[in-house]
Amino acid sequence: MFKKKKILKKNTNINVSNLIKIQKWFISAQNKTNTLTTILWTISVIIIIFIWLWFLKQISNTKFDLSSIFSFSWFNLNFNEIKNTSIKKTQDWKTNILIIGRWWKENDAPNLTDSIIIASINYNKKIVSMFSIPRDLYVDYPTWWKWRINETYSRWLIKSKKEVDWIDNLKEVVEKITWEKIQYYVNLDFEWFRKIIDTIGWIDINIPEAIIDTTYPWPNDTYETFKISTWPQTLNWKTALKYARSRHTTSDFDRSLRQQLIVKAIREKILSLWILTSPSKIKSLYWIIKKYIISDLTTAQIINLALYLKELPKENIVSSNLNDSCFYGSATCEKWWFLVVPPRENFGWAAVLLQDWAWYNTLWDYSSIERYTNLVFNYPEIFNENLKINIFNSTKVPGLASMIGDNLKKYGFNVPLKNSVWNTSWDKYDKSQILYRTWSLWVKPETINALELFIFGWSKVEKLPKYSKDNDVQIEIIIWDDYKLLNF
Repeated sequence: MFKKKKILKKNTNINVSNLIKIQKWFISAQNKTNTLTTILWTISVIIIIFIWLWFLKQISNTKFDLSSIFSFSWFNLNFNEIKNTSIKKTQDWKTNILIIGRWWKENDAPNLTDSIIIASINYNKKIVSMFSIPRDLYVDYPTWWKWRINETYSRWLIKSKKEVDWIDNLKEVVEKITWEKIQYYVNLDFEWFRKIIDTIGWIDINIPEAIIDTTYPWPNDTYETFKISTWPQTLNWKTALKYARSRHTTSDFDRSLRQQLIVKAIREKILSLWILTSPSKIKSLYWIIKKYIISDLTTAQIINLALYLKELPKENIVSSNLNDSCFYGSATCEKWWFLVVPPRENFGWAAVLLQDWAWYNTLWDYSSIERYTNLVFNYPEIFNENLKINIFNSTKVPGLASMIGDNLKKYGFNVPLKNSVWNTSWDKYDKSQILYRTWSLWVKPETINALELFIFGWSKVEKLPKYSKDNDVQIEIIIWDDYKLLNF
């Protein structure tokens, strides 16, 4: 101990100038260490930020593995089970889902199917076609009744207490109208609409037409005025619900398209990045589905379909419906005008809709609508292509071009009838012709394939316009003496 103390004593006798040098050296070394630490931390933070931004970009723009973000354990599923679950498909590789909307509560007629939509997923074309059937369409019920389609579900309650029986009979009617086999159904309470938009916060919609409804229903048999303008808007669930339900200053046909527009907006919002990366939001959406939707789709199948739909661009979801725009000889018939409103006295003074040439004893024949739904579900690209068509009459039958143009417009083809003219073709043809221009000799527009279902003649690529005055025409139809073969 003595020696140790002695040594310590000797060590304390350090030259002051040397001590100052040592102190400066330590301070310098510490500053260098702090600087190096700061640089390393800064680089680490930058690397982490870049990795996170790359990760966000990957999951927002490409396919990703949801299992790396959250676990499906809370609904007893694993991710592999979801990816590998089987989905029923038709022979032409489609899955058709019947979506019906009802007010399970807060309504004096909770079993009326006020919304009837077929969502057809075409896996070959990577397109979803949404087609609405108007609730007042007068139909043949299976084996025992005739009435509006929205009561098919409720009237079957008289004969059976099983959900599958109610749905099967509605599916049978829908399949007869559209000639499409239904694989699944989704029976939803409109309350899910409120809950789901409330959960995701809002939806963004580009409003195509303004609405001023001065008689929007309000509690205690009163009314309020609902207004919405034409431009992109952000809607909360209350405004979105009014937008979906308003019909007193528009029509049920407009309302059905607005409902499809809202479904698309909900899809876009749910697939947005901040929803997909929030396990709590995903879980809330799951429980809303469990509470407000009855379906023969399993949870794994629903998630499987959602993951598939995530990859589709929004322009690949196509909307369509039916309407009665030629009622009472309207001069401005719109596309999809396959319906008429018959005199009420012939139908117990009820407001009903019929196929444009059908009557009480010919309800079984939906051939005109079936021909249209064939385009909707099997040639949906024509609505996105929207190719401009001019028609030329080279026969001696007056008004033929206008008649054919009216019918093609009815099926959704883009036909500006003012350009349909009398005999302007000096060329002689053996058959009617479909002339079209295309960006590649190897790519045939789907519109041409669809037109060939109506016009039996030749179709070929031409440098257009050949007969038209406007340079933006993409298809010219030359009607020749074989026009009687036209299938309308």
